[in-house]
Amino acid sequence: MNKPNKPNKRTQQPSRARAVSNVTYANSPLLASKTPLWRSRFLVVLVGIGSLVLIGRAAYIQILANNFYLKQGEARYAHTLEMPASRGRIIDRNGLLLATSVPTPSIWAIPKDVDADAGEKKKLARALGMSVAELDDRLDGNPNFVWLKRQVDDEVGKAVKQLELKGIHQVSEFRRRYPEGEAAAHVVGFTGDEDKGQEGIELAYQQQLQGRDGSREVVKDRLGNIVENIGDPQRPINGEDIELAIDSKVQFFAYQRVRDQVIAQKARSGSVVVIDTLTGEVLALANYPSYNPGDRHHLSGGQLRNRALTDVFEPGSTMKPFIVGTALEKGLVTPLSLVDATPGSLVVGGFAPKDAEPNGILTVQQVIQKSSNIGAA
Repeated sequence: MNKPNKPNKRTQQPSRARAVSNVTYANSPLLASKTPLWRSRFLVVLVGIGSLVLIGRAAYIQILANNFYLKQGEARYAHTLEMPASRGRIIDRNGLLLATSVPTPSIWAIPKDVDADAGEKKKLARALGMSVAELDDRLDGNPNFVWLKRQVDDEVGKAVKQLELKGIHQVSEFRRRYPEGEAAAHVVGFTGDEDKGQEGIELAYQQQLQGRDGSREVVKDRLGNIVENIGDPQRPINGEDIELAIDSKVQFFAYQRVRDQVIAQKARSGSVVVIDTLTGEVLALANYPSYNPGDRHHLSGGQLRNRALTDVFEPGSTMKPFIVGTALEKGLVTPLSLVDATPGSLVVGGFAPKDAEPNGILTVQQVIQKSSNIGAA
């Protein structure tokens, strides 16, 4: 006879499992954490402090130190562009131009960015009017910046731009123009590549003529294109105009005459100064040889020399008007008084003055006209 089965204690015991969100977890002693409670709390506090530090740092950067980090960011993309001032004009007594400034392109490069091949370099050198060897020499200099050619003609600037070469750039500068050329060179002078006076009025009135450059802050992208202006630009202040007593027409004819006489007489040089006797104003001052102030290359010291001001001469016949003028003031003679200028008619201290050409009886007026040494003596 079969005995009834005894209940299985293991199967009959109530289950020690619990269900949470449809997932069953066992309360096994092996899975129980053995970490002390104070350590858990310490970790929680540590994480909390770290979070507070990060939040505080973010707030500091975004609010308190905002300007500093903005400037740091701008420094990587912001650039200061110079806005050159136009140099003042030099004009004559009638307002005609003796010197003026016009915008002109200047070509520069960042050699480390230039990746032109031999053919492209040859085209660039031809456009700039230089040899490939000279171009290579310039590109082998400072890797960050080098001038290739400054103040070139507009046609040269256009030719270079059409090549579209990486690392080759242009900037607008002011170039000095001198409408009177050689005729007024020793009066007006000229400027250097930096637009600063080197000779003449350009040098003497440098402070008044130069003006003050302006600038503007811009943001450029990685390709160098301007994408934004920063703040208000500082506008340039152009230089002052200088008006001279010179008369351009008188200046031109004075230069033309002294040039023709130097060539005709096969002289080494010549100078002429024209003065208004009523006011003492200088209407013209010219020298020969002269130079073209718009082309400063290959100038010699002889060309630059302003002989009318620097050379020393014996007074010579320039004293005759003063002698005759004194005699007229004292009433010793009149303009029509007769003077014997016959050769040998006068001996002073054992010396007999001579004229370049024999003269006879002259009026006082003719003594000056013919520059008679005998008559003036």
